[in-house]
Amino acid sequence: MNVKEVSFPSADGTLQIYGDLSLPEQQEQSSDELLPAIVIVNGSGPIDRNGDIPQMKLKLNTSNQFAKHMAEERPKDRAIAVLSYDKRGVGKSKKKGDKNLFYRTGMMDIVLDAVEAVRYVFAHPRIDKSKIVLMGHSEGAIIMPIICREVKKAGLTDIFGCIFYAGFGETLGKALELQRETILADVQMEKGVKGFILRSAVTEDKLVKQYESLMKKVHAEGDPDFISMQCGLVKQPAKWWREHMAYDVEGALKEYITCHCLAITGQKDVQVHNEACSPDKAAAMVPLAASVESHRPINLTHSLRSSDGREGLLNIKSNFVRMGKLPLDAELLSITDDWCDRRLFGL
Repeated sequence: MNVKEVSFPSADGTLQIYGDLSLPEQQEQSSDELLPAIVIVNGSGPIDRNGDIPQMKLKLNTSNQFAKHMAEERPKDRAIAVLSYDKRGVGKSKKKGDKNLFYRTGMMDIVLDAVEAVRYVFAHPRIDKSKIVLMGHSEGAIIMPIICREVKKAGLTDIFGCIFYAGFGETLGKALELQRETILADVQMEKGVKGFILRSAVTEDKLVKQYESLMKKVHAEGDPDFISMQCGLVKQPAKWWREHMAYDVEGALKEYITCHCLAITGQKDVQVHNEACSPDKAAAMVPLAASVESHRPINLTHSLRSSDGREGLLNIKSNFVRMGKLPLDAELLSITDDWCDRRLFGL
C-alpha cells in the first residue's frame, strides 16, 4: 500500500485540508486499470485523518485501519483507494493564528469540505470517477445525504455508493436522547458509595437542564459561531449545533440518496439507534436508492469493534482507549467487503 499525504482547498478557500490517500501498490499487468475510491467522512468532534482525537490524546484508529484493509488487505485485483483527511482546525488542516477554527466550523462547512474531498479523488488519474463511494461514520453517516446533494450541485459525477456506519437514519437530537438514557442507566447500575454519589449528582432533570442551558447559549442573540462555557475552559461549536438541529435527516435521505447503500449499526451501540438498519425500515428510509442493504451485528459498538459485555458511557474515554487498540470488527469488514465485491466489481 502506498500512503501519500495530499491536500486540497477547503470549500471556502481559506485553508488547505490535509489528509492521506491510500493507494494499492500498482501492478504492472493492471497499470492502466482505474480504481474505485472511498472517501471517509468522520464522526463528530476534532477528528483527524486516522480517526483519532489528538486534542484528547485518543487513538481510535478507525480510518487508518479501514484504509489499510481496503487498499492492502483485500485481494489485489479488488483493492480500493481510500481518502481520509483532517477536519478543519485539526491535525495539519489549520489556519495560522486561528485557535478556534474547529469550533467555528458549522455542519455545512463539514459537508462542503467533504465535497472538495470528492472533487480531489474525482480528478486523480488512478481513480474511476464513476465508482466513488462515501463512508460516513456517526455524524459522517448522518450528513451523507446532503453531501450527495452538494456533489451533484457541484457538477461532479453522482456518488456511486454510500456506506453508513453507526448513524443511518439518526439525528443529533435522537442520538443525544439515547445517550442521556444510557448515562442514567449506567448510574443506576453503579454500586456502593460511587453509585450513591452518582445518583445524587446525575439525574434526568439535571441532564435536561444542562442541555437546555447549552441550547440557550447556542441560540443566543447574534448567532455566534462558537461559545465558551465554564469560565472559558469548554468551547462548543454553536453554528454546528444550530445547523444540525435544523437539518431534516429523514427528508434528506428520501430525496437525495439515489445510489447504492450499505447501512450498518451494531446492537451494542449506545450512542445511536440501530432500528433504522432493520431491512424493512432501511428500504423505506431511502426509497430512491439504487439498492439498499442493512445489518445490525449483535456485538458491534459505536467504535466499530465488538464487545461481549454491556456497553456504557460513564467510562467512555477508557472504553475508547481500549477499543482503539483492537482491530476493526471482522463481521463489519466482511459485510463491507462482500458489498464492495458485488457493487464495485460485479462479483
